[in-house]
Amino acid sequence: MRPRLGDFVTAARRAIEAGADGVEIHGANGYLLQEFLSPAANQRTDGYGGSPQNRARFVVEVVTAVAQAVGAERVGLRISPEVDLGDVFETDRDDVLATYGTLMDQLRPLGLAYLSVLHAEPGGDLVQELRRRFDGKLIVNSGPFGGQTTREQALQQIEADHADAVVVGRALIANPDLVERWQGGHPENEPRPELFYGPGAEGYTDYPFLEAA
Repeated sequence: MRPRLGDFVTAARRAIEAGADGVEIHGANGYLLQEFLSPAANQRTDGYGGSPQNRARFVVEVVTAVAQAVGAERVGLRISPEVDLGDVFETDRDDVLATYGTLMDQLRPLGLAYLSVLHAEPGGDLVQELRRRFDGKLIVNSGPFGGQTTREQALQQIEADHADAVVVGRALIANPDLVERWQGGHPENEPRPELFYGPGAEGYTDYPFLEAA
């Protein structure tokens, strides 16, 4: 059995009805959709397992169904090829390219809002080949590989034309006014990672704003 497409569509519709501008489909970090993509996690023997084309099939179906429901211009997809989390291993570069390349080829006609890629080498051959085959806006994310993303690192990725935008996580958690700080070159609050994923507001909503001028 596979999860029902209707569950993804319902969640997307509810997000839009609640006022969200769009939805991002999580196909990364060892979660369900990447489990279908990974040859280590996907041991199915039906039409959703085996070949790269079969392993990409369910992700294509999910993204297509959500795009049809809420509009492709409101849908992004996040992937993390070669990021091995939760025993979802992708260690064969040829297989990775075949699987994710097939995925990009089939999603390209939809005209999605963007593709977000978590990878240690955003400017490397793999990510840039997927960008070419997706033929749309690319957001890159080096995640835990390069430490906290700084303003300078983000600018470097854009200026090198590795992406159209850069994901920023930890700096944004610690700085609710990060845009203002980066625009003005102001000092930043230091994140408190020991409080990440905590049960309360401490470490999420108690970081100070810049003092009023």
